[in-house]
Amino acid sequence: MNNTNSLSLLLICLLAIVASACEDRRMNNMAEDKVSLNDFGENVQKVFKWENSTYQLRVIKSGAGQTGGEVTLSVDKSVLDKYGDTYTLLPDELYKVKTPLISLGKSDYSVPFEIEFNAAGIEALQAETKLLYAVPFRLSSNTIKPAAESQLYSLVVPKILSPYIHFKTAGLAPDASTVSLANSPSESRFYAFLQTNYHNKTDLRYKVEISEAALAAYNLANGTTHKLLPAEAYKLDESSFVIASLNDEQALSYYLLKGKVANGEYMLPLKITSVSKYGIDPARSTIFIPVKIQD
Repeated sequence: MNNTNSLSLLLICLLAIVASACEDRRMNNMAEDKVSLNDFGENVQKVFKWENSTYQLRVIKSGAGQTGGEVTLSVDKSVLDKYGDTYTLLPDELYKVKTPLISLGKSDYSVPFEIEFNAAGIEALQAETKLLYAVPFRLSSNTIKPAAESQLYSLVVPKILSPYIHFKTAGLAPDASTVSLANSPSESRFYAFLQTNYHNKTDLRYKVEISEAALAAYNLANGTTHKLLPAEAYKLDESSFVIASLNDEQALSYYLLKGKVANGEYMLPLKITSVSKYGIDPARSTIFIPVKIQD
């Protein structure tokens, strides 16, 4: 009888050991799922003056990917207190959270809240009141554990901008375009880069002209006597006057022609005069390119 009890006890112990060895411990060291805002804290966002200017405030879910559920974005006025008198609450008629409650699946890593701003309305209000406006958003969830408190709020500050095209290096170019009468080919190709201040989604065609008036104004403002490069010494490649769709920067081409003018230092003032969509940044529409003709 004692032998039977001993054998039974031994069998139970062996089964317990086997069960323990087979236990799935893969999740033991995996972090628990938590949600936070990607752009947390003070969050200045460009809002362009076009129809339906939308910003995506993204929710991030970190951890083992074992929890799904719903998250909510709400306005928490107490967040403004952290910034003293710097910001004023933006009136709710000037923005809209398209879907303030969204769902995350277990495997989801990031999902956006879409916030639509009335750019023209915000600009008009700021011009009238001379105040800076913001929207204090807070993230919450009843199903997924929140991250640290500081990562749960985003003070979205809309910065109203006109969508513009401009020279990457406006004003006086840092480097001269040089032609050597001895070593340069008959035509030397150079580049000047243009940019958009927004993410470009169309082919932007523009025009650039030589602006003698801009050079005269530059000389007057700076006390200089730069000479305009004569027209026979250069040509502009108009086929390059485009920023292709999905590009925010692209180069225009111009050529300097050897043996057309006397040695010396000149200036080539390029000015953007038109663009197929939106506008031109008036402060960055012109570039002054130093040109050296030498032996």
